[in-house]
Amino acid sequence: MAAADVVHFDDYRLDMPNAQLWRGEELVKLSPKALSVLDYLVSRAGQLVTKDELFTAVWPEVVVSEGALAECIREVRRALGETARAPRYVETVHRRGYRFIGQVKETAVSSVSLSLTPPARLVVGREAELAQLQSWYARAQDGQRHMVFVAGEAGIGKTTLVEACVEQLQEAGACWVGQGQCIEQYGAGEAYM
Repeated sequence: MAAADVVHFDDYRLDMPNAQLWRGEELVKLSPKALSVLDYLVSRAGQLVTKDELFTAVWPEVVVSEGALAECIREVRRALGETARAPRYVETVHRRGYRFIGQVKETAVSSVSLSLTPPARLVVGREAELAQLQSWYARAQDGQRHMVFVAGEAGIGKTTLVEACVEQLQEAGACWVGQGQCIEQYGAGEAYM
């Protein structure tokens, strides 16, 4: 299953380019790790996914306890309105792993197919935001107008996020970029204020 797909199962829509799970028109809140676990299971629907495979995919190069995975599975099940005893979507294969048992349909997000490479600059913990910016760009390419404001407290990485997104788009040959900057006034002769 391609990463740029939106996946449907029953009333749910898993939109990984935007890092969101929807039930009809209602946004279902999931932590980023639980969403990653769900995405990994859904992308391998009908197949046994071992615990080790999930640890490698969702927590690469990090050692976590089985409790972390179990908590993510519980969070996914709560979001999907099911229990371990009566699974409709996530089946437990005791002592081995999990299997997504829901009926999956996928649809393309956009006709634009950009092969984006990971940004060269270090962007930590902003994968969802980067995917959101890329999704908006793809929609703009399809003719949907967008204006995006990246806002937040000083020092949280707004500039790094935007620069990483622009870098990916430029490397893919997807756009040209013009850039401006606001600066404080340093003297009476400062042009344009």
